[in-house]
Amino acid sequence: MPRSLPPLAPLHDVFKALSDPMRWAIVQRMGETDELACTTLERLLPVSKPTISYHIKILYHAGLIEVRKQGRNYFYRLRRDALDWVLDELAAHVDSSPRVA
Repeated sequence: MPRSLPPLAPLHDVFKALSDPMRWAIVQRMGETDELACTTLERLLPVSKPTISYHIKILYHAGLIEVRKQGRNYFYRLRRDALDWVLDELAAHVDSSPRVA
């Protein structure tokens, strides 16, 4: 059964979550598939299970992923709607024509 989704964190917290190289690697792996098993991450990443759990928790609380538990295994899904929101917010805050001082 999927957990309820947390609200998307403020934009600066989302960028903070994405700025870590290991979390970025996790997001990239999730972006390659619809759903990713925890055991797959354990196989692919050069870090311990507790370290993966720590990074997953940060991504979850930033609102970037959803987590589903089935039996003893966890499955992760990238919230593409959240990434779309982040890109829209970034575009809205970045003026495409720089001002000359």
